[in-house]
Amino acid sequence: MNYLQKELYSSLKTDLKIIEFVQSNSLDGMWYWDLENPENEWMNDRFWEVLGYNPDEMPHKTSAWQNIINQDDLKIAVANFNDHVEDPTIPYDQVLRYTHKNCRTIWIRSKGLALRNKEGKAIRMVGSHIEITELKENEEFLNRCNHEANIGFWDMSVENKTVKWSNTTKTIHGVALDYEPNLETGINFYREGSSRSKITELVFRALNFGEAFKIELQIVTLQGEYRWVKVIGIPEKTENKYSRIYGTIQDINDLKKYQIKLEQSEQAFRGNFENAAIGMALFDKDGKWIKINQTLCDILGYTQDELNQLTFQDITHPEDLNTDESLIEDVIIGKKDHYKIDKRYFHKKGHIVYIHLAVSVVRGTEKEALYFISQFIDITLLKEQEKALKRIITFTQDQNDRLKNFAHIVSHNLRSHSGGISALLEILKDDEPDFFENEMIQLLATSSTNLEETINHLSEVVQINLSSTENLTLIPLNNIINKQISSVKPLAEKNNIKITNNIEKNIEVLGVPAYLESIILNFVTNAIKYSSDERNSFLNINSEKNGRYTIISFTDNGIGINLNLHRKKLFGMYKTFHDNEDARGIGLFITKNQIETLGGKIEVTSELNKGTTFKVFFKHEKN
Repeated sequence: MNYLQKELYSSLKTDLKIIEFVQSNSLDGMWYWDLENPENEWMNDRFWEVLGYNPDEMPHKTSAWQNIINQDDLKIAVANFNDHVEDPTIPYDQVLRYTHKNCRTIWIRSKGLALRNKEGKAIRMVGSHIEITELKENEEFLNRCNHEANIGFWDMSVENKTVKWSNTTKTIHGVALDYEPNLETGINFYREGSSRSKITELVFRALNFGEAFKIELQIVTLQGEYRWVKVIGIPEKTENKYSRIYGTIQDINDLKKYQIKLEQSEQAFRGNFENAAIGMALFDKDGKWIKINQTLCDILGYTQDELNQLTFQDITHPEDLNTDESLIEDVIIGKKDHYKIDKRYFHKKGHIVYIHLAVSVVRGTEKEALYFISQFIDITLLKEQEKALKRIITFTQDQNDRLKNFAHIVSHNLRSHSGGISALLEILKDDEPDFFENEMIQLLATSSTNLEETINHLSEVVQINLSSTENLTLIPLNNIINKQISSVKPLAEKNNIKITNNIEKNIEVLGVPAYLESIILNFVTNAIKYSSDERNSFLNINSEKNGRYTIISFTDNGIGINLNLHRKKLFGMYKTFHDNEDARGIGLFITKNQIETLGGKIEVTSELNKGTTFKVFFKHEKN
């Protein structure tokens, strides 16, 4: 025995200050129990102070603490005490929960040693208390965090041939909390194939070379469900060899599935991007290209390296630049998430390329614009055809005007000559009635009559073309509206829109049935097409008379139109105002022309996300 140890033992017998110092500074309480008189037990002051009580007021009785100890822990402590009394080799070492005077829980580790007489009978017991409340609270906090994060612990000892799993680890594997794993079953939970082979290799290298590991693998739960887990293993060396591995296992199944879907989505986007039949590009807030597909290079005539040295502003026609930049700014500040525009780019060779451009934004977690995805459709040929069509329309209108004038001149002049022939025949008939017995004269008279009738018909045609409103008829409108509502009933039901015809049954307007059917059908189908998904949709059709007009109004609560932006081009050909893929920009153009042909007019009021009202003014009397 070391001389210092001998000296300390000797001092303990004579100097009580040493024992008191140890009690006050090394422990959180000592106790000494009379097993022959079990109701008597001495607790030093420190024990009661830890629990918030005045030591002077506490009796040295077992009953003093039995009411403030957790009763479940007390039962376990009694069983542990009995085992220790029966067998000295079984240690008395117990973690107990006490209730502090202010009602909070105090964790105390209690260790004891039974003192025996010469016969080996336990007659006294000495023990110590160490408060571990902070340690247990941190442990519980860690366990809660691990539980929320689905992280469990495991410990594998090759030397003892034991495997220990925490409750979370058992939950991840789908086994009961009383399940006892072993070396073989622990490995066999990993999915047969690459996962099991990999974990076997990693365990082997950890035990033989001390290599720690972290890997994502698949296990098969007791219920047969495949789950992704992240496994961390740390080897521990004892006596110059690695015989223990411990670590964590985390359930990452949902995260892994999301990651796999994201990778598949990115792969699909990458494939679509590179192989798209239209031009596609990614660019940043400054207009610099981030990624460009080959189709866009082909459309603009540049290589990818050449485009990477340019911004989209560099190749945009100056007249289109302000509009494009304004729309980009609206997206950046959050007014919108996408836009479409027809614009002009300069080809590398210098000529103009017309592009239908669709731009959408990718935002970050703070809703900031990260970059833009743009799609480019070359509509140069379409624009050229549109110009050619306009030239044809202009030429056709000129030809029609010429034909009308020609028909008018012909009908006017022929009427004069026909009238002259008829007058001469009438004079001849009066002067020489016998001549009309001649067959040739009769044929001449018949031809003159037929010519006059033909000229009258030609005049009627010219009159209709020149003044069609004078030849319209009064048509009951209610039946036509009901007919069109009935024709779109399945479509209205599919889009959950209620259509109500509120016009009076006796309403009549001047028109042509085919035109009226087309006008009404267009407004009804537009209300269905542009209904809102955010509310129960409706279309109300009402009527009123205002002077020379009967006004039919079509009011819906659909997605509406931004009239500040689109009013001037609302009824233009090929103009669209929403992202509806069925929109062609021709319906309102045709409808407006039909209404004006009938001598009417159209007005519109609209508000985004609230609805639209179209008012159609029909004439109901000729004068």
